[in-house]
Amino acid sequence: MKTLTLVVLGTLTLLLCSYQALNQKPSGIRKVVIDAGHGGKDPGCLGKTSQEKDIALDIALETGALIKTYFPEVKVIYTRRTDEEFVELSERARIANKNAADMFISVHCNASPSPQINATAPKPTSWACTRPRKT
Repeated sequence: MKTLTLVVLGTLTLLLCSYQALNQKPSGIRKVVIDAGHGGKDPGCLGKTSQEKDIALDIALETGALIKTYFPEVKVIYTRRTDEEFVELSERARIANKNAADMFISVHCNASPSPQINATAPKPTSWACTRPRKT
């Protein structure tokens, strides 16, 4: 869990600082929507002892807590906070748009038949989108 926290914190620092010095406030990011993938009736990937929906929720909640701790001026909005909730894909986007989010973080995991910790998906991909702020 300590390693996971360090990875999440490092990723957040890179995302929110946007190539700025750590002592400067993140430019333009005031609202972040965090989407814990899957949930409720949709378990996502299944491991021997875990389900993607549970791991994604834990990471999403921890990410939000880290943002609130290190970037208190940033408002954090979650698409779900419990395992019982299932949020349709269109609703997840609606939540981000309704709240005029500056950043949308969607957390998902992959499963692998290999027990090796360095196993990766064939083509890991990430996208980042921004929209101009109205002045």
